[in-house]
Amino acid sequence: MEPTAVRTAYPGARFVARARIDAAGAPITPTFAPHLDGEVWGILIRVPAVVPATTRRQATTDDGRPFSADLVGTALIDGPPEEALAAARYWELPPAYVARLKSALAATDEDPSDGN
Repeated sequence: MEPTAVRTAYPGARFVARARIDAAGAPITPTFAPHLDGEVWGILIRVPAVVPATTRRQATTDDGRPFSADLVGTALIDGPPEEALAAARYWELPPAYVARLKSALAATDEDPSDGN
């Protein structure tokens, strides 16, 4: 979800919306916060080429539009915890989700936030 990494990996990608999926029963789980269950938020992008997908899931945008989306990567939340939290803030994901993410980080003693 880090903007530069997204542009580098998918140069022709276009942002569609912020979106959520239900993580319950997902075959892939968060890497640093296994107790972060329920909805997982991220960004939905349109990629002009075929992208190898981890799995296809139903995604719902923040304005309620449904999409069938391919999750790319190996985890719903991937990378260092501080980068996941920074990306969630950058993309202005819902405040309640950012708070849940921050709490999950604090529970693992990896919270990089200084209260921002």
